[in-house]
This record gives sequence, structure tokens and C-alpha cells, in this order.
Amino acid sequence: MAKKKNVSRADAVRDAVDQAFKTQIPRERISELLDELGSTAGRLRGAVDELRPATEAELKVVRAELKQLTARVAALEETPKPKPKPKPRRRAPAAKPAAAPRARKPPAGEPPAAGS
Repeated sequence: MAKKKNVSRADAVRDAVDQAFKTQIPRERISELLDELGSTAGRLRGAVDELRPATEAELKVVRAELKQLTARVAALEETPKPKPKPKPRRRAPAAKPAAAPRARKPPAGEPPAAGS
């Protein structure tokens, strides 16, 4: 079968549908194929949208955000950082009253000293 070179999309779809009916493809399979075709077209549209260059309006928005961020960074760099407050020093615990000195025990084997 000879194919025409200048065929519109609508004509191509019609030809594909006619050919599908001629070959007696079950309706379920046709429905599946059309669903696949629709989802593929959606993915293709998404991919094309991602590849398109940014519009002038989008660039203006990005430039405005960049200016805002530049101003914020400059303000942060100019503001001196406050000095951290020194940590309070811990006070030494109050000294306990000195206890009376204890008498030393004599080493083992020595007799006790007189008066103890």
C-alpha cells in the first residue's frame, strides 16, 4: 500500500483506527492502546515543557528573587555578630569547718604513746 507524504495527524489517526478495525483487534486491546497513546502523549508534553527555554516573565521573577537574596546576604555580612555572654563561673563550695585533728594511730607493733 502506497503511503501519502502529506498526511495530517487526524488522517493518520483515522487510518490507524480503520486498520485496527479491519484486522479485528478486540475492543479491550484498542482501549488499552488508546490509553497508552494518551499517557505517552502526556509524558511527551511534559518532557517538551521541561526542555523549553525560560520565558521573559520567568526570568524577571528569578532576577527579582536573586536581588532579594543578595540584599539579605549583604545585610547579614554587615551586621556584626553579638559577642557571646561569658558563662557564669561556678562558685567553689563553701569550706567546711575544720575538724579537730585526729590522733594518728601508731604503726603496728609499736606501743601506744603515753596519754592516749
